[in-house]
Amino acid sequence: MSIAVVGLGNMGGRIAKRLMQQGHSIGVYDADQKAVKALEALGAEPYGSLKTLGAAHDFILTVLPDAEIVRQVVLGKDGLSSGMRSGCVLIDMTTSTPAVTREVATILSQQGVQMLDAPVSGGVAKAEDGTLTVMVGGDPDVVGRASPILKAVGEHIVHVGDIGAGHTAKALNNLITATSLAITSEAIALGVKMGVEAQNMLDVINLGSGRSAASETKFPQQVLSRKFSPGFSLSLMCKDVGIALDMAHKAQMPASVASAVYELWKHGVAMGKGHMDHSAIALVVEELAHVEIKA
Repeated sequence: MSIAVVGLGNMGGRIAKRLMQQGHSIGVYDADQKAVKALEALGAEPYGSLKTLGAAHDFILTVLPDAEIVRQVVLGKDGLSSGMRSGCVLIDMTTSTPAVTREVATILSQQGVQMLDAPVSGGVAKAEDGTLTVMVGGDPDVVGRASPILKAVGEHIVHVGDIGAGHTAKALNNLITATSLAITSEAIALGVKMGVEAQNMLDVINLGSGRSAASETKFPQQVLSRKFSPGFSLSLMCKDVGIALDMAHKAQMPASVASAVYELWKHGVAMGKGHMDHSAIALVVEELAHVEIKA
């Protein structure tokens, strides 16, 4: 089983490293040569072209910023598809759009290449220790073939449906995450304006029905501490909320809450905070409310 990883950013680099720790030989490619050299130093085999990498491996994982980059990397001139042979499997772990995923899968199938969409949840810490949640879309037989790879990086593997279903589930999961962070930020900011200390407000939320991953993890670790340690960026979360909202529009489903949440995240990007960790949405709320949320 020969494996390659394309895209060695916060998540892709850690996924590649985790696969190596599990005994797999890994080929790697990234436009950032510094990221490539870091993995090469750990024993990965670097590739200078996508076509060459595509021809050399049975399973190729793509962990990229967005759907358009996936389309270009896979289908563009001298992209992965120009080298991949019949029987290969592309596993796209990007948080992408279902429509593009199905488009890419259809084109690849014409040359006998199979595809899974397998985005992950859990962040960089869980990528490092192999305890991610992986939501997989695609043919069950292909999922079975890819199972050793998926289990090497994920503790929970959920086969959610046909191709594109993984990216659907991921976008909707991130919509909930973005909404929880936004409303928790607004609630605590309002509490502070009304004279309740932020830590006391957070204690009440976490002991009551309002608790969530946002209040239990993000707020104590990132917001009240004022760390906002770089991880999954605010701009990428904004992109994912946009994907979820676009899905709702295409399904002709009302999405009043998602629409309001999207406007706040877009405002955060417009304020120049897109490069920060997504927990920095609290800073956006602070600036709008003219109040500081801190311990």
